[in-house]
Amino acid sequence: MKKIIFPIIILSVIILFTACDRVEGPYVVINDQDEVTVDFPDLDPTTVFRKVLIEEYTGHRCPNCPNGHEKLEELLTRFGDTLIPVCIHATSLAAPTVEFPDDLRAEAGLELATDWQIDGIPAGVINRADEPMGSIPARWLSKVNAVDRTDIPAAIQLINQYNENGLLKVNAKVTMLESHDSPLRLSLFIVEDGIVSPQINGTETIENYVHNHVLRGSINGTYGQLLNGTGELSAGESCLYAKSFSFVGTNWKPEHCSVVAILYDKNNYNVLQVERCPVTR
Repeated sequence: MKKIIFPIIILSVIILFTACDRVEGPYVVINDQDEVTVDFPDLDPTTVFRKVLIEEYTGHRCPNCPNGHEKLEELLTRFGDTLIPVCIHATSLAAPTVEFPDDLRAEAGLELATDWQIDGIPAGVINRADEPMGSIPARWLSKVNAVDRTDIPAAIQLINQYNENGLLKVNAKVTMLESHDSPLRLSLFIVEDGIVSPQINGTETIENYVHNHVLRGSINGTYGQLLNGTGELSAGESCLYAKSFSFVGTNWKPEHCSVVAILYDKNNYNVLQVERCPVTR
């Protein structure tokens, strides 16, 4: 019998991995949408927190990007699992070379970088709200603090099913806690921690630099899917969604990977809620 793992996270927990491996960047195999066949636990709205998405644009040939990574880690220490990072390797400074052979870019990340007009890195985009070109690390704290945490419009529950054949099925349940008058989309990303790959830091190159929260690919497209086909949900309504893909053909480490689910407004891209769930336990 195949071993299937069912990690359930209602409120995201950031997992720190100690093992690290050098990996490259093949693409994800995307399959058709699946039927949700798992049972989600009852949701207690009083346990739901407003979580914040920070998309850090970076590159392994960017001499200032390690400073950005340090600022991000400071924020993660401060805000814990209520701040969910996705590190996007983009711009010409993320392109592989002879000295930097590993390609940590993802197609979805390159599309986002183009759409958000990311030129200089490191740059951060917080909840995708009014962030063309992103902001410098010194402004990330104020941007995160500007998010109204008392406004909790929705909850995301995730259940990942992963088996020994490298197949992952992501099951998501979105529950609206407030009314919202614009269509909503749900994006599912894969991020990986513990990737060992060279990184420029100032004037030196760190050969065994550990890259965390790296965007590996999108499961359901860069901008995801409309909920319920129309994207419209009323307060108290829920929507179930599932998507499968395979790790076969990649050398990503499933035990180092997590699914990041992003719920956002189709019209202005503002993020209403975000969750993170490990692929395995």
